[in-house]
Amino acid sequence: MSEEKGLSQITNNTTKNLIKLIRYVLGNIPGFIYILIMFYVPIAILFAISLTKPSKYVVSWEFTIENYVKVFTEATYYRILWNTFLIVAVATILLIIVAYPIAYYLARVAPNIGDRLLLFTIIPVEINYLIRIYAWRVILGENGFLNMLLISLGIIQKPLTIFFYSWFAVVIVIIHEYLPYVVVPFYLNLRGIPREIYEAAMDLGASRLQILKTITLPLSKPGLLSVIFIVFIPTLGEFAIPSLVGGQTGLMLGNLIDRYLSQFNLAIGATLSFFLLLFSILVSIIMIRIFGYEALYAR
Repeated sequence: MSEEKGLSQITNNTTKNLIKLIRYVLGNIPGFIYILIMFYVPIAILFAISLTKPSKYVVSWEFTIENYVKVFTEATYYRILWNTFLIVAVATILLIIVAYPIAYYLARVAPNIGDRLLLFTIIPVEINYLIRIYAWRVILGENGFLNMLLISLGIIQKPLTIFFYSWFAVVIVIIHEYLPYVVVPFYLNLRGIPREIYEAAMDLGASRLQILKTITLPLSKPGLLSVIFIVFIPTLGEFAIPSLVGGQTGLMLGNLIDRYLSQFNLAIGATLSFFLLLFSILVSIIMIRIFGYEALYAR
């Protein structure tokens, strides 16, 4: 009798677990379908276009891998990719150097003051993206504010051309455009570190430099990984900034993709897009291996 009762209990538990599983699956189907339609279906269509023969204005549904062979074998694309990576890497490093002290200061002051001061770093984002870029054209141009200031101070005799339509200009504008997106993740990360940890370290005789090296920086890994995913990966596909202030030395892969797409050469444009996507995935994997998966879930 007890064996039958135990068997019945096991059967009931199995049935309940099965029902929970079915409910879980059915409950997640709408979300799965939404993600599939909004994200993966467009990517699949773009991938299919990248496998077609290049033709202007229309997609020729004759499939080939020649586009990928061309992109992965021609040195021109790798030179532009290297230039893209170099610009974005330098801009990201400088962004971290500039943004981290700001976020650290805001996180260390009283919460109500820090939150209000943080607002001032976010306000520039409310100004139109292109207007901000054109403002930098006025500042960095040959007859712009920066050259005129240096001439008036007697530092230079004639306007310098390195400030505009250059690699330097792209880096400067990227730093300005993305600074709020770097300060905010660092601020939230640093604000989440309990003050008791700092107090305990100080009670044990640790100096400010030791606290920074042994506590603050290691616990900043989630913020640093967030910056890489929020800034580094998206800016790999940047095309507006290098188009308006970059010139030839500031050319990025996004400009090349935009050029092909504007010429209605969708096949090559789609292939280059996937070339950039694969590179972005590779960078993401490397960063996750460096910082660890736990940094993705740390709070």
